[in-house]
Amino acid sequence: MDMTLISIVVGLGLTELLLTFHQLFRARRRVAWDGLPLAWAALLLIVVVNYWWGIRASTATASGWTAAEFMLVMISPVFLFLACAAALPRIEPGARLDMKAAYAEERTAFLLFLFGYQAGNWILDLSGLTASQPLVLVVRGIASAALVTALLTRSRRWDWTALAIIAAAFAVRLVTQLVS
Repeated sequence: MDMTLISIVVGLGLTELLLTFHQLFRARRRVAWDGLPLAWAALLLIVVVNYWWGIRASTATASGWTAAEFMLVMISPVFLFLACAAALPRIEPGARLDMKAAYAEERTAFLLFLFGYQAGNWILDLSGLTASQPLVLVVRGIASAALVTALLTRSRRWDWTALAIIAAAFAVRLVTQLVS
């Protein structure tokens, strides 16, 4: 299976995340920094690398896929791109930026995009197009539950808790994921 389109979409997400951070850093004197969106961005950096690492192995048996099946595979990278694009706020030239206020304004979209990424992975798991290990399903379940709870509670404290839970789940996944 040619992974070019998936790699482009995921690469654009990584590029968007890094460029936005670079722009914020360059304007650092006009930015009121906040750790929460920065921590989400750091987690997304890990998620992107993990996704890229794991997608090759999970699609190794992709010969004979239909276009519809490939569209299912594209759900996760598209939502991963959107989450990367929404993780950090944009700064307008010459303007000041309060990252805490910007996060509060955009958090629902960001969390929905991140949940969309998880949902895309669940769709692949349930479709049988990829072979998922039980640990992967547990990690996905934990991350999904934390995201749904964050979306429903609308609490900054819970956003930090969800971030910590998801980071711990991904840490377990990172140390157990093997290359095929």
